[in-house]
Amino acid sequence: MWNEVLEILQRHSRFLITTHSNPDLDALGCELALAEHLRMLGKQVCILNSDPVARPHRFIDPRRRIRVYQPQRHDRLIRQAEVIIVLDASGGWKRVGRIGDILSTVSACSVRIDHHPDPQHFTDVEVVDDGAAATAELIFDLLRASAATITETMACALYVAILTDTGSFRYPKTSPRTHRITAELIELGAKPAELSKLAYNQYSLGLLRLQGHMLDVMQSAGGGRLVWSVLDQDTLRAYGVQESELDNFASFGMQVAGVLVSILCVETPDKRVKVSLRSDATVPVNDLAAEWGGGGHASAAGATVVGELYQVADMVVSRVEALINTHVPGAGTPETGARCG
Repeated sequence: MWNEVLEILQRHSRFLITTHSNPDLDALGCELALAEHLRMLGKQVCILNSDPVARPHRFIDPRRRIRVYQPQRHDRLIRQAEVIIVLDASGGWKRVGRIGDILSTVSACSVRIDHHPDPQHFTDVEVVDDGAAATAELIFDLLRASAATITETMACALYVAILTDTGSFRYPKTSPRTHRITAELIELGAKPAELSKLAYNQYSLGLLRLQGHMLDVMQSAGGGRLVWSVLDQDTLRAYGVQESELDNFASFGMQVAGVLVSILCVETPDKRVKVSLRSDATVPVNDLAAEWGGGGHASAAGATVVGELYQVADMVVSRVEALINTHVPGAGTPETGARCG
């Protein structure tokens, strides 16, 4: 599986690593671990993303290796790169954000490593395993295939990536392989208690208060099998929270007994709506997200939709209700309650 990628890593000297917009800890951990490996091989490496690291995630990059794309500053560097590596991103070059426009035009060899199911091929070489619980599992496999030395820093980055992308080992794709990898990462220096605290217990008071607000306005539909919330820009500003900090918010509704799907619709500064879908995997939500130009897994997917917040939310709730009725016999109910308004 890794022969072509290993040959590319060996043959070239100048690498650029990027990932999807508003990167989560799986994306960031993979970038940092792979970049350190390439530096140890004597390669020139730059991690360059469209969006900054969200405040709660900054602990993973204490040396500030990850840069934010600025055209005037970085376009020349991008054109000098021999290899572009895209991690944890499906859905084409648009999925990596602003930087995708120039990356789609350069002549460098491109490689994608990902665990999201995606029929769209947009790089020269792709290693995609949608059975992996996190892209970090694939980066770990790549490092092992290259007989790399995995430092404590790399082990910590990959452990956090797997910890968070599996929902602390609760999501359906968590496997014996997942636990074997994390056990080895612990042996290599990752400290579970410390990293869990950094990943989950560093939120601002405003973010926690916003969580309470979101739970307070959460509504139920589909006979209790669906819950949904909306957050507009005025609310985010009132609590001092940025949209990029809402990484786990869509999952909170899955804690409600009997819920199959949780929806979070967030208004963006440019008046679009970021739709996040979470499922217990009984109801696959990734195909629905793909219809709106997004993607993801059967149990976790999302898309950005053009439209007014409450109109988009109303449409999404209706579509998810229909999806539940299709996949769960007897799930239909005449009593769905009020929509948005």
